[in-house]
Amino acid sequence: MKKLGQKLHSLFCTLGEKYWCVVEQSGRLSVAMIAVLLSCCAVPAYSQKNPWSVGIHTKGSHFLVGNAMEYAGSLVNILIAKAMYNDMSLAEYSLGDVHYLRMTDNGERIAYHMANPYGYKAYDLFNGIETGIKVGWHGVESPVGIYLYGAYGFDQYKLRFLGEEDYSKHKLHSLKVGVGIRVSPLHYLLDEYDWCPIFELGSVYVNNFAYDGPYGGDKAQINNGLRTSYAIGVQLGNKGSVAFCMDMAHYDMFNRNYTPDGGFWYPYANFKSNDMNFSLRLTYNVFGD
Repeated sequence: MKKLGQKLHSLFCTLGEKYWCVVEQSGRLSVAMIAVLLSCCAVPAYSQKNPWSVGIHTKGSHFLVGNAMEYAGSLVNILIAKAMYNDMSLAEYSLGDVHYLRMTDNGERIAYHMANPYGYKAYDLFNGIETGIKVGWHGVESPVGIYLYGAYGFDQYKLRFLGEEDYSKHKLHSLKVGVGIRVSPLHYLLDEYDWCPIFELGSVYVNNFAYDGPYGGDKAQINNGLRTSYAIGVQLGNKGSVAFCMDMAHYDMFNRNYTPDGGFWYPYANFKSNDMNFSLRLTYNVFGD
């Protein structure tokens, strides 16, 4: 499993490099690339007794911590599903989760030390953390489902700015609110073949309410903004699904207009960043046959 995770890590980083090369050459984002999910959320594509679903959302970029959080969240969601008379409660498991960040200062690449999803340092273990609530609706026989999402997030970055020898650590605490849809255009295939393709589109607003970095804790250094997410996968009857997921930020991490001394120095004046996450996730219906 560790070797598989390392191969996925390398593959996703390569995809990130190639993707941003296309973006920079075209000068715009392809609509086809912005098409699905917030962390592969569990809005069932299969019919259920109650079209409404409420669940705990948990996420972590580390293989062990992330899956432990998702497992704990799944236990709570089972109790909620039983109370709501749902015949589905989806447990989520990450088979690979990679955070890709590309940042430049006046066109020159800023070094970024990526967290290791299989490492055992605090920076590796406690990164890309999210915990919150999701509320979804998916009517019986409907090819479309919708969800609302709210969560607390914690992220860490190790960056080496131009002219510096050492990496500096940046910690961000955020509140995230979003909405998304799941579309199963060929849902009728479930009746005959017990599978169908699924597509999900999501959008979330990120409000960074606390920050700690080398130039102090003034949160005005950090931007807030919108992230879009997408996934494409396969629904496996009433048993669950498998999906490849990606989300990306549409704002620069650092505020180029920030000045700590009244206008004499702008430390982030020429900073630009491209930020995205890749993951491969499995959902499993614990009430399935």
